[in-house]
Amino acid sequence: MTTIPEYTNLTALSEVWAIAAKKFPDIVALHDPNSKPAVKLTYAELYQKLQQFAAGLQALGVSPDDKISLIADNSPRWFIADQGSMLAGAANAVRSAQADKNELAYIVRDSDSSTLIVENQKTLDKIRSFCDEIPLQLIILLSDETPNRDDPIKTLNFSQLMELGAKNSLQPVKKNDTDLATLIYTSGTTGQPKGAMLSHGNLLHQVKKFRCCDPTQGRGSGT
Repeated sequence: MTTIPEYTNLTALSEVWAIAAKKFPDIVALHDPNSKPAVKLTYAELYQKLQQFAAGLQALGVSPDDKISLIADNSPRWFIADQGSMLAGAANAVRSAQADKNELAYIVRDSDSSTLIVENQKTLDKIRSFCDEIPLQLIILLSDETPNRDDPIKTLNFSQLMELGAKNSLQPVKKNDTDLATLIYTSGTTGQPKGAMLSHGNLLHQVKKFRCCDPTQGRGSGT
């Protein structure tokens, strides 16, 4: 029987992955049969990708306490970007790529983001005209489309970032449970979107209490 991991003493959500990878290295953590190609990653494989993504961001100058806007819809790469940015020490502001371009521009600006991660070139094109008004230092495409080399803002695609991360060591960043982890913005239907500030402690509370709902946590077959 697989032992349930102990998360009691953790202070950051990003610390969960090292423990999970050690406890359940061969259990499937992320499976999306609808992706092209299909994605199926064990906890060990997922943690490796999170480390690569985070190390790539750090190599490009992302520092602890930086803000990153993640404009994309749910996908395996969205998850890697979300948790990878936290592992790098940054906090993120997330919103669907389907949102209105003015709303997205407001979120990037209001969150004081220095890095923008977008689903694809189409998403970037939607808000690129606003980017010059915002002090962005880096843009990451979650697709493998070739970035525009003439763009004055340094731009890499997903594979380029992961290759860079594989060549660099991740620098561990210690976060407190009171530190900001993510900003969740409202839809802004009655005015400008408002960002709800969630700390690492807020997110860890859900992880730690999950076993109250599922006492078999961590004992799955991995299929």
